[in-house]
Amino acid sequence: MNPLIFGYMRVPDDMTDEEAKRTQDDLDAYAETNGFQLATVFHEYVPGGQSAFTELIAAVKRAEAKHVIVPSYRELALNKSLQDVMLTHLFCVTGADVISLDECSW
Repeated sequence: MNPLIFGYMRVPDDMTDEEAKRTQDDLDAYAETNGFQLATVFHEYVPGGQSAFTELIAAVKRAEAKHVIVPSYRELALNKSLQDVMLTHLFCVTGADVISLDECSW
């Protein structure tokens, strides 16, 4: 069985259903191409919200997964300092690394 990877993405009000599906398909394609099993993708619908991020952390910890994939680190936060805090928190609680599609070549 391939190792699990969890996804996380924001779905702003102005994102079309097609854009959201395309983004989720990109996460799935990365997982498949790189030998992972995409467990689930957590969707953050509330601007500035973190409830899905909190759920993501709980799921990753429960599954003892070591990888999370995001379309961009901007999914975590627009501010680089806050991105770093969220990445550090995720790693400290779960030990999982975050892969950003816009920063990797797959």
